[in-house]
Amino acid sequence: MEKKKHLSTIANSVLERCALRLEISVSELVKEFEIEWKADLEGYSRKLVEYCACKVLNEMCRKLEEVITDGSFSRLTFDMMLAWETPSSVHEESQTVRFI
Repeated sequence: MEKKKHLSTIANSVLERCALRLEISVSELVKEFEIEWKADLEGYSRKLVEYCACKVLNEMCRKLEEVITDGSFSRLTFDMMLAWETPSSVHEESQTVRFI
């Protein structure tokens, strides 16, 4: 798994699963995002998660009946929501501190 250290654990997982579904590497997916996205570090992690989620959802919706039946749609979309809520390792650390 190609982990990006600035991302949370769940965001890294979502990126990896998105890349697998799109049949490209995480690095390629990040590179595409950085080319299309205007270079502004504000909200980078969350925007990266949104970008990857959008690409995969577009792909999954083409085969919606199949992905709903096999359960992959609900699992991935649930994890996408979690990743959006906690996109960066900084967010993850603050969530952990709050629960302690």
